[in-house]
Formats: sequence, C-alpha cells, structure tokens
Amino acid sequence: MPCLECENNLWKFGETGKCQYESKSQCDEANADYYNDVDYDHSFHFTHEMMEDLHEDGELIVLVEEEGKEMTIRFTYDIEEEHEEEYEIEEDEIMDLAKELKEINNKYKNNI
Repeated sequence: MPCLECENNLWKFGETGKCQYESKSQCDEANADYYNDVDYDHSFHFTHEMMEDLHEDGELIVLVEEEGKEMTIRFTYDIEEEHEEEYEIEEDEIMDLAKELKEINNKYKNNI
C-alpha cells in the first residue's frame, strides 16, 4: 500500500489513511512494518553494477546459494533499442532532388 499525498500537502498511508505525515519518507518509515509482514521465499539485493548490466544488456544471470542449494536466476529487462528507420530513395526521387538543388544553385548564382 503506497503513501499518497493529500490536498493539504500532508501524506497518508493508503486510500483510507489519515492525512497526518509531513513527508512521504515520514509516511514510509511509520508504515514500514506493513511491508515486513510479508513472507518471502527469497530476498535479493541488486548492486549498482548489476543494475547497469541489466539495463545495458537486457539480461542478468545470478547464482544464488541458500541453505546449501544453488539456484541460477535469469533476470531480463526490455531495453528499447534504437532502430534506424530504413528509407530507400528511388532513382526518380534522386533526379527530382538533383533538379531542385540545381534550381537553388542557379538562384544563388543570379543573386551574387
């Protein structure tokens, strides 16, 4: 459940919470136990370097050892690749462009 900003610039915990916190961090800290009540099968901390690899490569493979068991986890991330738009110029378009450039060049010469 997230901390939400109220109209009076105070913060509340969840939709029905009371607007009583002066900052989001104060709200988060006061309600930290809400998130700690969840039972997790495993908790994993990403290092800065791991996040960089994941964002750059779109993939990160991590070996985790817990209670004597090894587990290999593959994390993936949809990176948006820059795709250059391919455009093929037809020969008639090249000729049209050449004519336009010649006209511009002639106008320029006549104005000198």
